[in-house]
Amino acid sequence: MLNRIFILLCSLGIYQAFASPNYHILIEKMAEDEVAAQIQSPANGKVDIQATPLDDRLSLTQCEAPLDVVIVNGQVRKNTVVKITCDTAPWHTYVQVRVKITTPVVVAKRLLAPGAILSDQNITISFVELYTLRGNVVADPLKLYGVKAKRRIPKGRAIKMRDVCFICKGDNVVIKARVSGLEIKTNGIAINSASLGDTIRVRNAQTNKVVVGKVTGISEMEVKL
Repeated sequence: MLNRIFILLCSLGIYQAFASPNYHILIEKMAEDEVAAQIQSPANGKVDIQATPLDDRLSLTQCEAPLDVVIVNGQVRKNTVVKITCDTAPWHTYVQVRVKITTPVVVAKRLLAPGAILSDQNITISFVELYTLRGNVVADPLKLYGVKAKRRIPKGRAIKMRDVCFICKGDNVVIKARVSGLEIKTNGIAINSASLGDTIRVRNAQTNKVVVGKVTGISEMEVKL
């Protein structure tokens, strides 16, 4: 909005009304707006865009034409540089813009040992900077209640699917199969650990044969016949 107001005032020749400090603020805001226009906020995430204030000693003649605003290298980064140019003065300056994008992820409330069962007592939601995240993190803690930690998870660390097992090696498993619209269930013992959607090998407790299927829930897997 400030960007559009500034351009309008410039076109009307009213730009002289702005004092130099306010002019600096407008330039900084234009840089922030340009960066914001290039960012797609993650679902339920937060975006914080903050321009580094221009040096008060920097003298910029107020421009008689709309300023040209360009992101250097054309990419928004954690620290983005925006070039602002006045063709009529002429002059140009650079504005550094700090971009912080955070997204909600599940983190450990305390150190989790291998085999720990996840619940609201030991996991929580925290907003974590997007640039720091790697791997398949989880945003909804309800998806992890009842699963087990597969490895040591430090306090405050984002929990990834590879860190947990919906079925762990040695667990009792419900084996499900569908035949002619009917669901058949039997029991087995997990040969390996796996998370939701992963392939798992389970030994059928009745036939002693190893079956291969996909994890569909906590202690549940499905095979295709």
